[in-house]
Amino acid sequence: MLVRPEQCCCGVTVWLTGSPDAGTSPLAHAVAERLRGAGRRVAVLEAVDVRQTGLTAEVLARNGVIVLVSSTAAPYTDSGEAVRERHGRSGMHFLHVHMTTSTANSDQSEVNGLPYASDLIIRPSTPTTSQPASLLLGLLAEKRFVVGAA
Repeated sequence: MLVRPEQCCCGVTVWLTGSPDAGTSPLAHAVAERLRGAGRRVAVLEAVDVRQTGLTAEVLARNGVIVLVSSTAAPYTDSGEAVRERHGRSGMHFLHVHMTTSTANSDQSEVNGLPYASDLIIRPSTPTTSQPASLLLGLLAEKRFVVGAA
């Protein structure tokens, strides 16, 4: 397999957090579909048991998979930070993306309440996943996990 030097063929865990109505799961599936269409190996996980999901995501990422985890509990608990730290200790890539459900002023308190830093915060704009998917794909391209915006 020939890999272009500008493309990272390593895996990454993208932890998508937000309230149950934020749309993390539809976003994960939309991005996964676009990445698969571009030939990437992708897994979508729902974080029911955060620690177990984190371990599964880490193993998949270690094997070159882009793992998109949809979680509604992790942004406000120590569990999400524990998953990030575990990835760091094992040398695995981890990105946190938080989706807000409110607009302008009120979502700032939601963001300020996160116990750890986000790599990307997606604020609501339209009811479709098109714009959030483009933002997430842009982050993956910026971090060189994909080439272009898939």
